[in-house]
Amino acid sequence: MTETQHARLNPQSLGHPCPLNSEMLTALSKAGQLSGEKALPADLVAQLKQENYFTLLLPSDLGGQQMELPEYISLVQSIGQLDASCAWCVNQGSVLSTLARLLAPDLARHIWVSPDITLANGPPIQAHSKAIDNGFSLSGTWSFSSGINHADWLLGMAPVTETGETRRYLWHFFPKSEARIVDDWDVSGLSATGSFQFSVDDLMIETGFAVSVGTRPEDPPLYQIPMNLLFACGFAGVALGTARSALDLSLQKLGQKIKRFDRKVMSNDVLNQDQVGRAEATWQAADDYLRSQVSSVWGSVNNSGVCSLDDKIKLRLAATHCIRQAKRVTDDAYDLCSTDSIFETEDIHKKFQDMHVITQHVQGRPEVYALVGKHYLGLPVESPLLN
Repeated sequence: MTETQHARLNPQSLGHPCPLNSEMLTALSKAGQLSGEKALPADLVAQLKQENYFTLLLPSDLGGQQMELPEYISLVQSIGQLDASCAWCVNQGSVLSTLARLLAPDLARHIWVSPDITLANGPPIQAHSKAIDNGFSLSGTWSFSSGINHADWLLGMAPVTETGETRRYLWHFFPKSEARIVDDWDVSGLSATGSFQFSVDDLMIETGFAVSVGTRPEDPPLYQIPMNLLFACGFAGVALGTARSALDLSLQKLGQKIKRFDRKVMSNDVLNQDQVGRAEATWQAADDYLRSQVSSVWGSVNNSGVCSLDDKIKLRLAATHCIRQAKRVTDDAYDLCSTDSIFETEDIHKKFQDMHVITQHVQGRPEVYALVGKHYLGLPVESPLLN
């Protein structure tokens, strides 16, 4: 790791309350060099849990850090520079931990007996919940449950049938031990997220452990921002961190590699110089854009106590656009590394694969541009991606 890279990766300079120490940097660097694993390394998970990295947004009254959003996104991005799978799981777990505020205090403490307790969830393939005496009967199958390997509790979102009709959607909390877990995670990138499928059949959920997700007037500023947008900004941070490390890898390669049938190192080629300049401009612009919009909305929410539609649109556009721009930078870096990029043993290959999985997530969908465009054209906008 060069001095320049280490400076970029050291969030102590950003003033984070839980900085990446040298031991964590080493563990993350090792994880970032692995490929094909379906779980984060056990020693890394132990360190992350000890420092409560999977619950960075957990309410402070449960022992959480309840980080301010700009600092949180910077930290996730720093982790993403070292390992995208780890940063993805940190964001997934931390955003899910915001749901603790919706539980009664005694029930929340039943789950978070310590702030290192971690949640996992996934979108339903099929799921339903039926109201019964003192609770609900939950059945279903959920997929893409990132971080389930190191999770303690799971969340199953399902429509609830009451008196024969579907009346609402609830998120059901239950211990991971109650679920059947199926390893169906055969993917080209983000493999260490271990985003397996899980199922339950007629599982009894006590009434207090099923909640409707949303914002409430009494919630502090962090929790005024809809969960989908917290996910989006965090994953944009993962994407930008991945792109930054991919570009740094290509800069190292260009300074060392001589192409076949050529006599000079690739860094002396004007076409490569041009591509590097354009890639740097793209990354720096995207990085500044995400930081500025997150900071702007954070200030607005702290001043007004609500996250307005304009605030939501700002975060929605910035997150998706930065994910798409990060892909452009990573693709440029992949091209710059020439034939070395095709080998699975090369770090740039892993960065490329991780990025192309990131961009397939709902938060990176290009159709978000049209959604945002409707708003700026004065047309009504309704979408779960804003909530």
